[in-house]
Amino acid sequence: MSGEIVAADDRVRPVWFDAFLVGILAFLIFALTAQYHDPVNNDTQATMLAAWQLAHHGNATLTAFSGHYAWLFSSHGREVTNRLPGSIFWGTPFYTAFGRSDAPSIYPGALAAATAAATAVAIAFTLACKLVRRRTAAIAALLFGFGTGTWTVSSSQLWTHGPAEAAVLLTVLFCSQQRWLLAGIPAGFAVLVRPHLGIVALILGVLGAVRGKSLRPLLIGVFSAVGGLILLAYEHALWGRWMIFGGYDQPVAASTHKAWALFSGLIGDAVSPERGLLVMTPALLLLVPGLRRAWKVAPPWVQSAAFAGLGYLALQLWGIRFGGGDGFFSYRTTLEFLALCVPLLTLCWREWTSRTRLRRTSFAALAAVSVALHAFGALVHWVPPGLDQSPWRHYQPIALARHIGAIQTSLWVVGAVIAIGATAVIAWRRAPAASDVTWTDRQTAAVTTDALT
Repeated sequence: MSGEIVAADDRVRPVWFDAFLVGILAFLIFALTAQYHDPVNNDTQATMLAAWQLAHHGNATLTAFSGHYAWLFSSHGREVTNRLPGSIFWGTPFYTAFGRSDAPSIYPGALAAATAAATAVAIAFTLACKLVRRRTAAIAALLFGFGTGTWTVSSSQLWTHGPAEAAVLLTVLFCSQQRWLLAGIPAGFAVLVRPHLGIVALILGVLGAVRGKSLRPLLIGVFSAVGGLILLAYEHALWGRWMIFGGYDQPVAASTHKAWALFSGLIGDAVSPERGLLVMTPALLLLVPGLRRAWKVAPPWVQSAAFAGLGYLALQLWGIRFGGGDGFFSYRTTLEFLALCVPLLTLCWREWTSRTRLRRTSFAALAAVSVALHAFGALVHWVPPGLDQSPWRHYQPIALARHIGAIQTSLWVVGAVIAIGATAVIAWRRAPAASDVTWTDRQTAAVTTDALT
């Protein structure tokens, strides 16, 4: 007898249908709050420009825009951008359908970003449904979408992170279904978006092979390698060299002292005022304590996804400074790591956070704070000017508050306090649902029932 408890309403509709609804809801909010006007970040501006050029002129030559845009470089007598091809390819259909042929515009790129982020949220919901009831899975997915930098970064402009989040989550979904060859397709696309995401496919394939004592999981490497070959061919066509880092001779060095850069980057990614996960998404504070208990009951695919996230994070910090630059609100370089950890964090809720009323209520309040912080950045669309600001010395919500003034800030604070208080009250009064019972308890109940019958 299975220990899984499935609510009656979870059997009525297929998961894909509810995932579609969650994705549509996320898209509508993302699309309404995306950035459709200047100034946009230099990184996303160059990506959108390249997507427009490819859509309407079928090439990567940007010579006509020389001197007007950042990240354009001379190569073999023409100007091209060093932005990576995955995000450019993702944005191209949107510029084909919605962009003007006579001049590049911002809104097709913003729609592409919103679509990618919403797709990631829908896939996160599908994965969470394997672990908890659909109502809880919807909350987990929407919190991933609106309580993190997914809202203020991935869905706002055409960064690499929206397509990358969707790609790695789809890779994990196929791995959870033992569809290893198919998993390589989104994994290969992830390599086109951010080349060092190749480590995700490597870890998922190797761990799957070791745990399953089979070579079949290594099939993930087939299409992953195809993605790498396409990247090499693209870069060679632009630069005349075999390379994978989008026109960089090498990744941006974090430090000459790599070990210290890795350690300080991990600390910074966790608690720095401007880019810290625990600072900007404080709901994680009520999930992290449940890691040990969640890990004990996690299915192999959940553990492998978390290992892949850690591997990617280490590689990211080894090569690139943790702050991720300027011109965006909240964090961005940890978004792929966070996406890969969504299943494990969902288990943290199920196995630890949901166990007591105090934890559930505290988590609800901190989740509301997380969403309020990112709503502030998503709606105001302003970041402090200047380059290379220290993520240790700045806290962007305060900078935004100063920018909009005391009256508007007061209204924001009052609204946030009301929302946080209402969320906490609802959580306090709500009785635990079936999804709030731990896996261990369900297994125990199943064994007891089998013994009695």
